[in-house]
Amino acid sequence: MEKTKEKKKKIAKKEVKTRIKNPKLIDLRRKQIIDGAIKVFGAKGFHSATVRELADASGLTMGSMYNYIRSKEDIVFIVYDYITKILRDEVTGAISGVTDPKERLKVALRQTLSTIYEYQDIVMFIYKASTFLDRESLHEVLERETEYIELFENLLRDYFKGIEVDENRLRLAADLLTYIPVIVTFRRWSLRQRFDSMDIVMKGIHDFILHGIEFIPGGWMGSEKQEGEKV
Repeated sequence: MEKTKEKKKKIAKKEVKTRIKNPKLIDLRRKQIIDGAIKVFGAKGFHSATVRELADASGLTMGSMYNYIRSKEDIVFIVYDYITKILRDEVTGAISGVTDPKERLKVALRQTLSTIYEYQDIVMFIYKASTFLDRESLHEVLERETEYIELFENLLRDYFKGIEVDENRLRLAADLLTYIPVIVTFRRWSLRQRFDSMDIVMKGIHDFILHGIEFIPGGWMGSEKQEGEKV
């Protein structure tokens, strides 16, 4: 058990090394690198893209770029780091002043949909590029994803406070709540053609999820009678 804790603690300290000491400058340059990487990797793919092309697209020289990252794999990680922080910060910021548990979940869902849609190119990139992460980076990413899912677990527990819930269903619902909104990125071309606006799509997803989570208490649609039936 102690070894597991030590491992998690070590993973949480994963950082991309930099020669620059100014945190604001690091954030600025890495945002440039992220923007450039999305364009180049999107057009050429991970393996075909060169560091020179990435530097040019970022508005940096190769020498300057190596002050902030060591490899193309580092770029993939800082993109993950960037978007996961935005997702978590924007959701927690949106619900910070909301006290009603049901409204907090609704606000969190709306904010998640809005943020994913706003950063859709980055979201699309991280799903395509996840195979290029090294083992340490992958563990760090999965750890952060778990923390984000647990945020929604807690929101769901508050939403159903005072009601007996099925723990397995609640945990599964938290996973679904964090990943269903990604459809606005994966299916964006089709959705834009089939609906008058993405606002209609996001409102529909929001309402669909709120209806769906009613299965968590365990008595939804006579589910107890369906136990043992083949799915």
